[in-house]
Amino acid sequence: VAVLSTQSTGSSGINAEYGEKGIAKKLGMKEHDQILEINGKCVRDWTSEDLLAELTECTSATVVTITVKDRAVTDLFLMATREHDLGYLWALRKLVKLSICNIDFSAEGLDISTITTLLQELIVTNCSLKCITQINGLGRLKSLKRLILTHNSLTDLDERTMLKLKELTDLQLGYNLIRSFPNVVTKMEKLEELSLIHNQISVLPDEVVQMRSLEKLHLDNNVLTELPEYVTLQLPQLRALTLENNKLKHNTRSTQQTRSKFYYKIGL
Repeated sequence: VAVLSTQSTGSSGINAEYGEKGIAKKLGMKEHDQILEINGKCVRDWTSEDLLAELTECTSATVVTITVKDRAVTDLFLMATREHDLGYLWALRKLVKLSICNIDFSAEGLDISTITTLLQELIVTNCSLKCITQINGLGRLKSLKRLILTHNSLTDLDERTMLKLKELTDLQLGYNLIRSFPNVVTKMEKLEELSLIHNQISVLPDEVVQMRSLEKLHLDNNVLTELPEYVTLQLPQLRALTLENNKLKHNTRSTQQTRSKFYYKIGL
């Protein structure tokens, strides 16, 4: 993302009706540049009057912009914009990380079908997603290593989509509405870290033992009542297990073994 710092000269010569293009002109930018934020605040959540007031009151302005000509962008963060059309992403051929926050995709979904397949990290949080298939083009991301879909309304994972993400090592699904442990993750051979905190999971399936690469498993704030023995006996590579705020029984053999092996953040 290109960051431009410039001195503000007040609002003379600029009328509120100019809107975002007027602000761009005032800051010496081209009209086709897309302004993402000014002084850390998202442009599209403001009126033109707010923008002019901000620039008038401050001695300097930091403007984050993106343009289709800037193909060197590797890390892009979009937050609270009303603009759902992300078609310009096709031009960012070197994009490695994309973060999207506080945009409502519940109706139309998120289309990343033209984004570079070199993307390694995708974060879509607090975007009202109900199912993973609302992210159109997710299965194309063959190089994706980290996927964060926290604070949405997901209830399950689409197996066909997830199994296409063969390089995924880190999956974060906290703060959703998942009631059953998603079995598809047990088939993801390279998965090293899985977070399902703040969901409604009550049972761990036997298939968990197939997760031979899993090193960190976070299950805090669910409704688990029992911890199967195989979690500690058949997953020797597991280095961290967090189970705070569940409904586990304290005196079972498996919880005693777990307590001795994972002595922190166990919540027992």
